[in-house]
Amino acid sequence: MTVCAVSGLVVILGQLWYLQVLEGQRFRDLSEKNRIRVRPATAPRGILFDRHGLPLVDNRPAFTLSLIPREMENRSAVLARLSILLRIPVGELEEALERVPADSYRPVRARRGLTLEEVAKVEEWRLDLPGVLVEVEPQRIYPTNRFAAHLLGYVREANEDQLRQGRLRRGDLAGQSGLERLLDEYLRGRDGGEQIEVDALGRPVQVMRRREPDPGAHVITTVDRRIQEIAERAMGSHAGAVVVLDPRSGDVLALTSSPAFDLGQFTGTMERETWLRLVNDPRHPMLNRAIQGQYPPGSLFKIIVAAAGLQEGTLTPMDRVYCNGEFRLGNWSFKDWKPGGHGWVDLHQAIVQSCNVYFYQAGLKVGIDAITRYARAFGLGRPSGINLPGEKFGLIPSPASKRERVGRPWHPGDTVNVSIGQGQVLATPLQVARMMAAVANGGILWRPRLVQRVESSDGRLLYTEGAQVDGRVDLSPVVW
Repeated sequence: MTVCAVSGLVVILGQLWYLQVLEGQRFRDLSEKNRIRVRPATAPRGILFDRHGLPLVDNRPAFTLSLIPREMENRSAVLARLSILLRIPVGELEEALERVPADSYRPVRARRGLTLEEVAKVEEWRLDLPGVLVEVEPQRIYPTNRFAAHLLGYVREANEDQLRQGRLRRGDLAGQSGLERLLDEYLRGRDGGEQIEVDALGRPVQVMRRREPDPGAHVITTVDRRIQEIAERAMGSHAGAVVVLDPRSGDVLALTSSPAFDLGQFTGTMERETWLRLVNDPRHPMLNRAIQGQYPPGSLFKIIVAAAGLQEGTLTPMDRVYCNGEFRLGNWSFKDWKPGGHGWVDLHQAIVQSCNVYFYQAGLKVGIDAITRYARAFGLGRPSGINLPGEKFGLIPSPASKRERVGRPWHPGDTVNVSIGQGQVLATPLQVARMMAAVANGGILWRPRLVQRVESSDGRLLYTEGAQVDGRVDLSPVVW
């Protein structure tokens, strides 16, 4: 009897030693894994609407492949199997895991935009893929892949500068250009999440608590979707830009740049080669020509020369010039666009027929100082103040700027070239549109407006922006 009792005690002690010493660490790890997990639920981004309530961009559910580092016991084996199943380079998966600590329970996004076939493969092999899950996230969709690309902008994972601001976590989506970037704080919303009890294999047992995500705010823009679509169809395959402003308020009704980039490329995971092809494309599809393209304004600039001359008294509507198709200044000959010329023209006829010879001589009468002064009054040579990043200044030359830039004096021939919007004069399409809007409204320079108001998902007003006057062109009523 005593021998049996002693034997039983030895067995018990041996089993305790085995459990606590030999297998203690393994059971401790299993115990730690049988705990609560926090799974984030991504908030849908707010919707951008046109001025009539038509959506310019929307959301749809999409599948995202995520990895939980702490649950991947044999990381190399899991990544190898996943790479074969989904044809994703192992290096790309490892790079995703390197974004977070190795003992993190927080899912890290490895690839967005999975197909249904890829989701089915992951689900089929779920037991052999610990730490791998498929999440459903909202994804941007557009009327067409290139619709208002430069105006709306695109959404991608937050970059290093955005992460340093402290409001975003690695892997979060954020606006990178256009209105998506300008209004990201409103559009992003607030993520929710679930507290899930899981077993030792990381399988969900029950949802302990769930906080619903708060959708992003809705933005009512000044854009007219119908006009935007017409402008884009009119551009076709041409390179250039269209800007449509309401001269009564400065509202941007349409803004398009062509060629545009494919917004659909940014909704999923973009390969590095695809990105390099895009940024190195000689047609420069990422350039927003409406605010970043700087071009000689050409004959539109004659409006400024006429306004300056009439206001300063150096021109009168009755002044007549004979145009034979050529104007000589010293040893230089300046041609008209029409061979043989326009004959006798006054100011009105010179504007109607865009007579270069008339304005060559008008520019010399008005003088470069007055031309420069009135061009700047009409908003050229400075940003318009539109809330889009990267707007260029354009260039209104002057004797002082030429001397500073190239070290040479100003010549009368420079004035002749400037008088028809050529030479060193540069303007963006938006600047020219604002200049002509000022002609239409009697001299008011509006700050271009893109956003009317921002409303929360339950209809509360979060932000509103009224029309703002940015300057006035001081011309007498008779000149207008």
